[in-house]
Amino acid sequence: MWSFSAPLRGSKKWKLLVPEIFLDFVIERNREMSKVKYVTDLDGYEGPIELVSPYHYYMHTYWTLRDRWRRLLYAWIRRKPCDASATVVPERTVAGVPTSLYLTIAIGRTPLPEGGRIAVYFPLGFGGLAKYNSLMCFQGPDGQTGYGSRIRAQASRPDVKLTTLVHSTGSVFTCVEVIVEEGELMSGDRIEIVIGDPSCKPPVVGEKAKSYPFRVAIDYQGDDTFRPLLPNPVVTNVGNRARYLRCFAPATPKIGEPFSLRVVASDLMNHNPSYFYRGRVVLQTTTGKIEGPGEIEIPEDRHGTVEIDGIAVLNKGVTRIQVMDKINGIMGQTNPVCPEAAPEGLSLYYGEIHSHTELSDGGGIPEENFRWARDVEGLDFAALADHFEDPFSYNYTLEEKWKITREVTEQFNQPGRFVTLLGYEMVTLEGHRNVYFADGAGRMIVEGPGGEEVTMDNVFAKLAGTDYILIPHAPKFHGINWHTPHDPERQRLVEICSCWGISEEGGPLSVRHALDLGYKFGFTGGTDNHFAEPGNPDLGGITGVYARSLARGEIFEALMSRRTFATTGQRMIITFWVNGTFMGGELALDPETKREIVGRAIACEPIEKIEVIRNGEVSYSISGKGGLDVSFRWDDGDDLSELVPQRELTDERFVYYYMRVETVDGSVGWSSPVWVHEKSR
Repeated sequence: MWSFSAPLRGSKKWKLLVPEIFLDFVIERNREMSKVKYVTDLDGYEGPIELVSPYHYYMHTYWTLRDRWRRLLYAWIRRKPCDASATVVPERTVAGVPTSLYLTIAIGRTPLPEGGRIAVYFPLGFGGLAKYNSLMCFQGPDGQTGYGSRIRAQASRPDVKLTTLVHSTGSVFTCVEVIVEEGELMSGDRIEIVIGDPSCKPPVVGEKAKSYPFRVAIDYQGDDTFRPLLPNPVVTNVGNRARYLRCFAPATPKIGEPFSLRVVASDLMNHNPSYFYRGRVVLQTTTGKIEGPGEIEIPEDRHGTVEIDGIAVLNKGVTRIQVMDKINGIMGQTNPVCPEAAPEGLSLYYGEIHSHTELSDGGGIPEENFRWARDVEGLDFAALADHFEDPFSYNYTLEEKWKITREVTEQFNQPGRFVTLLGYEMVTLEGHRNVYFADGAGRMIVEGPGGEEVTMDNVFAKLAGTDYILIPHAPKFHGINWHTPHDPERQRLVEICSCWGISEEGGPLSVRHALDLGYKFGFTGGTDNHFAEPGNPDLGGITGVYARSLARGEIFEALMSRRTFATTGQRMIITFWVNGTFMGGELALDPETKREIVGRAIACEPIEKIEVIRNGEVSYSISGKGGLDVSFRWDDGDDLSELVPQRELTDERFVYYYMRVETVDGSVGWSSPVWVHEKSR
């Protein structure tokens, strides 16, 4: 025998006795496995499971299961509803709190015979993000205790025998199938599906405060001809206890002009507004002066989010407003407010225009998308960017989705308070691109089954006659072909950061490479979130635009003019000029003229450094020295004629400059570039 010991809680030790023959077997088995190459192609594979790459096993399971059930869901939403009904209790749950759900299907006039099936397609994210890609999120009634929440089904008739199958790859995809093995269910009979059987552990419904609709259907003949039960049973998940305050103010208001301050009492689950919050807050400044109300009572029926009116800043420099709730022991501070930062005639507005909902491959309804942007993130503008290609139309038909998108976008557009843009994402354009329209009508160019695919060869022709902007996104992560047809009057911006990461630099797919080729892209930041949460700071970036007013036409004009900057989520104020030309602009200079480059960054966290990128390289850098408000001026005296190479894709000659800001917490911000041409002699 061979023994070894290890410490266990303090000075105690445990001892394990292992037969030498077993150890020899383990050592030899490990030696054999170390020589084996994992199997990665699972199509038709019937060999030992231990030879399969764990990653490829998961992905094969995920894509196979999800694709099958999405196809079935795609078909059943297009069929006539059956006469059964479904309800769920409780209808309201709390973010992050484990809760068992009881889903009841009442059989209608049509009996459910032996061999018939019920399918329940779970909403995205149900089960919690901690188990987003976990095969142990849910299990059937015979699953091992402690490994995932059990799901079981029981019929009201004791002579009916059911089998419950759980198809799940975690909260990213779950579908439950209940099969009638013996007997028949008649009108008035019921099947109860328990999600989180008390014999095991209940699931976390989700961290996100939003609606979770379950799509339920019955296949009466057992031949995959499912028919939906309508309306869908819905669970509404609400925010947990408030742990801190999030505070949002206009970035560049006029001195003395009253504005509204958005305050959100947020939980720690997902920055959700606390549904049960009530409190009393007071305002004070750390820098600058304000006038406005003293104490503000926030009643519980505001559910954790409120606008405080009648506040004004009294100085042109930087003001930061603290909001304190001494009763609940929580506080927060606004983004920096600085009236002098905006160029004459312009104001700075924050927005996020890349968000998905259950209209395509996300969760949450379109209305929740805009409420989150306006009431939770305090954004000035937002948009939907759902997919419309046929594989993404499994919850709704393409026509239904476009109708809902246009109606909800128009419903939430409130000039002067909150602006919405009409748009969507297309995935077939040699890389992903989003299109946004100047009006509320737009044009849907994605076609249904059998329709012509949208490509970079035909997209500009298909959109001709509309006023739109086309924006590539996540090029470094989704892949892109920069050597495709390009309209510089329409493809004006690129999404430089999102939940996928930063696409600024790093090879031929990067934004810098596109600029070097000759593209004149301004920058946007987005989340590309799939939970109807534009601007969620955990999910990616936001965009700052300098516009004449908060109206749809003016926001669109600012995007087209590239008066934009992007950040990874932090609400900075960034300004950048080259010889008096503001970011996004172009100018021509004599070769001997110096470029006077001026920039300023006002951040929420101490600034680590500021860099100026010239033709893809860092040409100037200063330390932020931990300051929150850093300005610089750099005179670039290098000969302009040596800095303007002929660009491969456009044959133009120019040098481009942009500003990059980093703060100590790792946040990054980018101004849009300025392009400098050499004056012709």
